Amino acid sequence: MDPKELAEKNKFQLDRIALFSDAIFAIAITLLIIEVKVPKLEHEFVNDHELWHALFHLLPEFIGFFISFLVIGMYWMTHHRLFKFIVRVNQKLLWGNLLFMLPIVVMPFSTALFSAYYNSSLKAPLLIYAANILVAGLLVYRLWRLVYNSKNNLSEGLTPELFKYNAARALVIPVIFAFALLLSFVMPNLAYIIPLLTPVITRLINWYFIKRYPAAIKTYLQ
Repeated sequence: MDPKELAEKNKFQLDRIALFSDAIFAIAITLLIIEVKVPKLEHEFVNDHELWHALFHLLPEFIGFFISFLVIGMYWMTHHRLFKFIVRVNQKLLWGNLLFMLPIVVMPFSTALFSAYYNSSLKAPLLIYAANILVAGLLVYRLWRLVYNSKNNLSEGLTPELFKYNAARALVIPVIFAFALLLSFVMPNLAYIIPLLTPVITRLINWYFIKRYPAAIKTYLQ
């Protein structure tokens, strides 16, 4: 096979993987809101006060939705950045990407479970939810390592500086949720708030790497 045909074949395979992955992300992020049900008030004469009261009881569902929307969105952006560097496909990449899709597919369920028992003393819902997000983070980090490894010959342009930056960003979410999980055994109420720090920590990582590798990171982020 000549180089042109090989390049076209690799592009076709990469497009298929990207489209398949994007569809999974889109479906998973849409299913999150389906779990938030419109409140049904039983009697005929309903006023705004009763409706607002019923909506207030949906607050845990909305908290779960917004956290998971943010998490899935950040994982999608990480996945999108990763595929900018990939120029070839092999079986390791196919299986690695497929495994990463698994916890993404499960996230609407773990979010619904987490939201349903948000105000309870049960630790299992948070454990399952945090474990789901932790596994997703570790698998996407593994994908970055797989693509960066020169032995696999999968990427072009992924410098050590860019790998460190993207690997750090990939690990932000799992580290935060691992901390929240540990904190839940001591201060359960605070553990539910910790995931909201994700955007702040992500910004701090950006600031750190821009300071450390200004030329490489600024050019990359343009």
